[in-house]
Amino acid sequence: MNSKEIAQALLPLVGGKQNIEKTWHCATRLRVIPKNPELINIEKIKLISGVIGVVKQGDQIQIVIGNRVDDVYNAFQELIANENDTNSETQEVPRTKTKEHTNIISKVLSAIVGCITPLIPVLVAGGMGKCLILIAKMVHLVSDKDMTYQILLLIFDSAFYFLPIFVALAAAKQFKANPYLAALVGCALLNPTFIKLVASGKPLSIFGLPVMSISYGSTIIPAIMAIWIMSYIQHFLDKHLWNSIKPFMSPLLTILIIVPLTLVVIGPAMTAVSFALSKIVFFLSGKLGPLSLALLALVYPWIVTTGMHSALAIAGIEAINKNGVDPLTRALTLMHNITQASATLAIAFKTKNPEFRGTAISAGLTALFAGITEPCLYGVTLRLRKPMYACMIGGFCGGLYAGFKGLNAYVFMTPGLITLPMWINPANPNNLSNLWTAIIAMIIAAAVSFVMTLVLGFEDIPSKNKQAAQALA
Repeated sequence: MNSKEIAQALLPLVGGKQNIEKTWHCATRLRVIPKNPELINIEKIKLISGVIGVVKQGDQIQIVIGNRVDDVYNAFQELIANENDTNSETQEVPRTKTKEHTNIISKVLSAIVGCITPLIPVLVAGGMGKCLILIAKMVHLVSDKDMTYQILLLIFDSAFYFLPIFVALAAAKQFKANPYLAALVGCALLNPTFIKLVASGKPLSIFGLPVMSISYGSTIIPAIMAIWIMSYIQHFLDKHLWNSIKPFMSPLLTILIIVPLTLVVIGPAMTAVSFALSKIVFFLSGKLGPLSLALLALVYPWIVTTGMHSALAIAGIEAINKNGVDPLTRALTLMHNITQASATLAIAFKTKNPEFRGTAISAGLTALFAGITEPCLYGVTLRLRKPMYACMIGGFCGGLYAGFKGLNAYVFMTPGLITLPMWINPANPNNLSNLWTAIIAMIIAAAVSFVMTLVLGFEDIPSKNKQAAQALA
């Protein structure tokens, strides 16, 4: 099935466009929040050709598509828009209140993931760009004094420095606020005049209230919280202002309220939270010793199945932005990616089903090179169950070595073979010891996962021809 056909098959099984509260996608999953979850037919969705799996997390339905998710999402959105045009009188589905107040943690995680996942292309572009520049510098294609090097570095650094603006735009979509007003809030935090005032060291204030001298470049959490609160301010003003003055007074008052509030209260409070997240990462990595990475790698495959692993990305980004290194979350993801790839390729080696072998090889190579594991996870290892235990053992062994050697990531990226430069210290690119630690940890995790998959075995999936023959017998 092509992307349009998948979207057409999906729409009625999620209750139709009138049952959709919100929808977006990440690297491999189409995420849908329905008004009434009881209208979702999960079992039939799983049978659609092109759907790898379905995950239910709180009130959110995650439909695992794989690498085609962007095309399926666009076709799905186009289908919804067309139905809105042609079926304007379709009866609305009332939003159910089942477990409405019992999934607070799930709702918070969903909101965070919704603000972070749209940023993945920006982070990939910036991270890959910096990696390529670093490689070019290592092989002496460019010098750090070369103008080309400096401009290219400026371009890719912008992905991280202006992160609050990108976050604000993503948060505006998540919280249904005006995206341009949200971008203005992000721009205000990064305005060169404000940065000069912060650098001057002089006491700052607005309306007589103290403004802390904080640099908001490369931050995430302050922008998320600011736009969340802004959405309530904007909706309140839009609802209560007279129609005659609303078009100009609502945006004016929204900015007059939210920006000073961010500078005085939200920004400092959320910056403290950002530092706390960074400290937690270093605490787990340093105080608990190498076992922290190994133990987390042991359970990480099951964390990924819930979709909550994306929320850990914030801790990794904050650690790199604040301290220049991430000693935990990227190494943890590396262990997961390589073990899923290795176990899946072991299954491809052993299975007698040629169709399933092709699926496993494709999924395994995708995880190995690009670090995208959902096709492995939902299409192969979780489906067969026992290989998940092999991944856990392999992740523990590789994580134990990486933890003892103190593996650090210097760029926030999805770990895989093509992103190996993320393990090279930009301040000392000629020292490759950390890179070799990453490579050896990958080899250990891959070897253990491969062998354990063969040792533990799995119940092979019969080919379609064999299934048909059994049905006729």
